[in-house]
Amino acid sequence: MTSAPDPFAPHAFAEALFDALPDVVFFIKDTHGRYVRVNQTLADRCTGGDKTKLIGRKPAEVFPAPLAASYARQDETVLKTGKKVEHQLELHLYPGGRAGWCLTTKHALRDAQGGIIGVAGISRDLNVPGDKAAGFAELASALKLMQKHYAESLRIEDIARKAGLSVYQFEQRVQKLFQMSPLQLLHKLRLDEATRLLRETDLPLGEIALQTGWCDQSAFTRHFSRYAGIAPGKFRGLNQKQPCFYGTRKRSASSKALNTNNPDSQRP
Repeated sequence: MTSAPDPFAPHAFAEALFDALPDVVFFIKDTHGRYVRVNQTLADRCTGGDKTKLIGRKPAEVFPAPLAASYARQDETVLKTGKKVEHQLELHLYPGGRAGWCLTTKHALRDAQGGIIGVAGISRDLNVPGDKAAGFAELASALKLMQKHYAESLRIEDIARKAGLSVYQFEQRVQKLFQMSPLQLLHKLRLDEATRLLRETDLPLGEIALQTGWCDQSAFTRHFSRYAGIAPGKFRGLNQKQPCFYGTRKRSASSKALNTNNPDSQRP
């Protein structure tokens, strides 16, 4: 009796291509949420380079429970609705409780009849441009304003005016330089400081919320959970003995331009 053909075999070329990208995680999961294709970056960051140790496993077998549940929910939504997740800015966790950022995209995979057979995704490390990058000087004054006053009630209109640009021009330039919107960038600055306070202090969540620009603990929890996939209290509780951490690349000097942490990304 011959075995059924592998429906994911045609995607082997994609796996090989993504093997060449050390700052991109690539994976395909079947309808049960099990890994069936992974690139070398994912294997290097999770299993010491052995892809076979990931194949057939679910996020719950790889990641801490709060993170695994978040990743599984996102996959299930794609599988059930067929709707893609595109360029979603996400805060991810690293060894020692550090945090960094990625842009994640997920698409449903379909067979010849149009039925959904799995989900394919990539998660790209988000690197902060240096002050020598093209377009940085033009935004320097506005970026300094964001960095210094992120805990205040900043309006994008006022920040754009600081740069001498219209809101549209400012949004286009920030998107090109940082690969995110001005509002996402502002949230990133606030959440970078929030993660530091969660790691290094015992401050109540309500106090952290106020110190990092959120109107109250509820707003802080909502935004943190949206970007990190877990509530801030659970983030604080995660210890360092996590079964999988993506990457060990050192923080680049360019990230100091906005005083943000940017180690390699952890992603499902």
